[in-house]
Amino acid sequence: MSDTPARPLFTVDVVALRFRGRLEVLLIQRRHPPFEGRWALPGGFVDAGEDPARAAARELEEETSVTGLDLVPVGVFGAPGRDPRGWTVSAAWLALAPQDTRAAAGDDAADARWHPLAALPPLAFDHADILAAARGRLREICQVDTRALTLLPAPFRTRQARLLYAEILGEPVRPAPFKAWLRRRQAVERVGPARFRATAGLTPDWLRR
Repeated sequence: MSDTPARPLFTVDVVALRFRGRLEVLLIQRRHPPFEGRWALPGGFVDAGEDPARAAARELEEETSVTGLDLVPVGVFGAPGRDPRGWTVSAAWLALAPQDTRAAAGDDAADARWHPLAALPPLAFDHADILAAARGRLREICQVDTRALTLLPAPFRTRQARLLYAEILGEPVRPAPFKAWLRRRQAVERVGPARFRATAGLTPDWLRR
């Protein structure tokens, strides 16, 4: 009789982003092996019977003290060899944080800091792949709803929103087409002179860069 096939351990990872003129990701410095001293996404093991989304929120709070962020599923990562401790499968989540969100290391994290996406340190595990997938998910999100605008303080100027979208899309966005796109999609509402806030949703229309 053959041995029972090994089952993977279940983990979660959180890609928390904020925007302060540039996109930044929240990373923790690992206190323990494997990858001791390396930077990684906040995350950890799912407890028995625990909902994965609750596990992601719990790990984010325990390692960085950040709470109250909505979590958006990114994908599942389980390539053999991604974790030297054994076979693990991770559910990854995207969280969009207000620009004044502060972090403090806790649990098994030696440090917790925001890092600009344009100047990242080497990451542990396959977290560079998870981060790339999360950025792709954010690009999709900014075309179908207004959640990306929660990265801006409210109220905001359309120039701030345009710079944010250019950062997300990875290329310049021209002012006139962007303003026209916001109007067509009813993505924002005016709350003062040259000041806007996001509406609840968007009408269908892709951004023409």
